[in-house]
Amino acid sequence: MEVEGVRHRARLREDGVPQGTVRRWLRKGVMSSEQPWYITEAAPPGIVPVLRLGVRPTCLDGASLHGLWTPPHPGAHVFRPRQLHAGEELRGARVHPVRRRSGTVITLAEEELVLHGPALRSWPDHDPVPGLALVLTHAAHCLPVEKTAVLFESGLQRGLLTRREAERILASLPQRIRRPLSRIREDAESGTETIVRWWMESRRFPVRPQVLFPEGRRRMDLLVGKSWVIECDSREFHDDPLSYDVDRARDLYLASRGYRVTRLSWEQVFLRWEETQAMLLAILRRGEHRDPPSR
Repeated sequence: MEVEGVRHRARLREDGVPQGTVRRWLRKGVMSSEQPWYITEAAPPGIVPVLRLGVRPTCLDGASLHGLWTPPHPGAHVFRPRQLHAGEELRGARVHPVRRRSGTVITLAEEELVLHGPALRSWPDHDPVPGLALVLTHAAHCLPVEKTAVLFESGLQRGLLTRREAERILASLPQRIRRPLSRIREDAESGTETIVRWWMESRRFPVRPQVLFPEGRRRMDLLVGKSWVIECDSREFHDDPLSYDVDRARDLYLASRGYRVTRLSWEQVFLRWEETQAMLLAILRRGEHRDPPSR
């Protein structure tokens, strides 16, 4: 995938840009050089240090550049044709023999780089970010299944990934990864919704996403059993007064129709998830969600 502000030298040659013009741009500061890349101020933050190391962003970092919603994560997930081994050098950064599901982990200063395969002999193209199919394949091999589902469902919901493309990617994965991901949907409106629904489904609690309100004009994020509605905030920071007012009007309407309403914040799902799970489980064990709405 091409990225604004980042251009491979081969692409400039293909576009017919003379070398003299490139040197003039470099002298004037219009662009800088991180061979084989030429960089302008329009480049996304964080991509230049990664490219400088001779690797390219993938998995969560690549998905974000493709426009998918991504969960928070430390460090950077990167791709290189040939997998490095412990003790080797990555442009001055030594690879440490730390293992994760995704492979080798590199510690560079205070930044952790998670290095993905496969072991190709050379780059398949001149783009700074791998194609979405490879990015999602890396994610499936690296992340917990629910976070991989967040990426797939975000791509489907935003129209960046078709169902056929998703099924083609899933078909290439091992069965242990492919089987749970067969539950991905196209109507999940946020990563928080995907995480909560996935957790409910994996424990066989009755949950339905995007159920129409009683009058049929709006939708509930998740309906658990017959009467428990869970609304999932999709924003890390909640500073929009209009959205706040709309959310509370929805909650009041559902409560007036006899539903129990719980609103989960981004922080509850992604920063305090273990604590949130324990409280959700305590509510579910009471079994009140099995009762119909009491009006």
